[in-house]
Amino acid sequence: MAGIAGFAMLAFYSSLVVAFQVIPILWPARQPDLGIDFGLPGVDTNAPEHANIEERINIVVLGLDQRRDEPDDTPSRTDSVMILTMDPFSKTGGAFSIPRDTWLDIPDGYGGYTTDRINVAYEMGEYTYKGYPGGGAGLVKDTIEYNFNIPIDYYILLNFNNFIDLIDELGGIEIDVPEYAYDPAYNDCNECYYYPVEFLEGPEQMDGERALAYARIRASDNDFKRIERQQLVVKATARKAADLGTVFTNALDLYKQYKNAVKTDISDLQIPGLADLAQQVGPDNIRTVSMAEATYSCGSACPGAVLLWNKAKVEELKARVFSEAAFADDNATVQILNGTEVPDLAHYVETLIGGRGITSDRVRTDELLDGPLYDRTLIVSLDGKEFTAEQLAEWLDLPATRVVTADDPEASEFLNSSSDVVVVLGADVDLTGLEAGNTSLQEPNTGG
Repeated sequence: MAGIAGFAMLAFYSSLVVAFQVIPILWPARQPDLGIDFGLPGVDTNAPEHANIEERINIVVLGLDQRRDEPDDTPSRTDSVMILTMDPFSKTGGAFSIPRDTWLDIPDGYGGYTTDRINVAYEMGEYTYKGYPGGGAGLVKDTIEYNFNIPIDYYILLNFNNFIDLIDELGGIEIDVPEYAYDPAYNDCNECYYYPVEFLEGPEQMDGERALAYARIRASDNDFKRIERQQLVVKATARKAADLGTVFTNALDLYKQYKNAVKTDISDLQIPGLADLAQQVGPDNIRTVSMAEATYSCGSACPGAVLLWNKAKVEELKARVFSEAAFADDNATVQILNGTEVPDLAHYVETLIGGRGITSDRVRTDELLDGPLYDRTLIVSLDGKEFTAEQLAEWLDLPATRVVTADDPEASEFLNSSSDVVVVLGADVDLTGLEAGNTSLQEPNTGG
């Protein structure tokens, strides 16, 4: 009996080790609920609060501009490029949209690069660079990682018919249309007549064809507004699926139904875990951001409609989706004071922290021209926003003693600030940690 009991305990312990090592691979969100941390070697029940960009699950969703009456193998460009990201630790998600006319460096498969719009990358990978690893989707993945430093784990490719089938299978979606949209001559196939479509402000129940039109039209505004509409469709779809329990309970059946029509490199074994994670994230925890805010027209210097982009602004927008989710809750305002002899250092630090998730609309800077100089760098927390204060101290490699509150004597000269946190840059400031991952940014002129 003792031998049997000992074998049973050994088998149980072995199964725990296997579960904690294998389940995160097949089902990234699912950890066995033990109710206790055994502290056994090989069994790790502790996970960080948030995933970094390498640990997140990033899926690029490509909408092909392929008409409904065209064969599936018709060479097509991507009408939409959207990165869906999920944090398996904090159970949050996001959608990061890239305008289709964004001008990028696209790998040529031979160690070089060509420049073109992102919407041609898929077509080039399928037909121009035949034999490219992963085909068109592989080229899109590599293009996104090379230009934006966003690693892509999987892709999903949809054409018009796939999109309509998906929405109809869910029984339609409801969208609260934020503003009027109109196209006097819309169609979705080569042999179809053009007809007018319009969307009035307010809630509307949409079937697949109606939702497709809403996601595609741009005659009454522009491509940036179309991206906003596409993100509304994504959220509405997620909400409907969550309400029905479809994503979790029927994920594998739905996947099998569409696997012959929807191209993806997500395996059958990974679907339950991804669906489980999607359910835990939920539609209300999905942050949507468009890169449009960081783009600007190239004008006559470029062929056709081309959008160039500001790297520093892209880093700021990325951080809203891929960085620490707690900033969205803390929402602290920050004032940066340049107490050094380095010109424009406050503005430079503003750019750096923007790439980490503290957006420019929450930051004020003062270069203190002809003002006081400080030997020590200091973080002053005036309004209880401890998360941001401590995070700034970590990025600046400051000890906890350099973070002071309003009742500290060192904070007295900064009490008139209207910001929640004041960063005083002193002669000993260390930007090494902040600059890591921001090598594309322009450093301040040190005068040396």
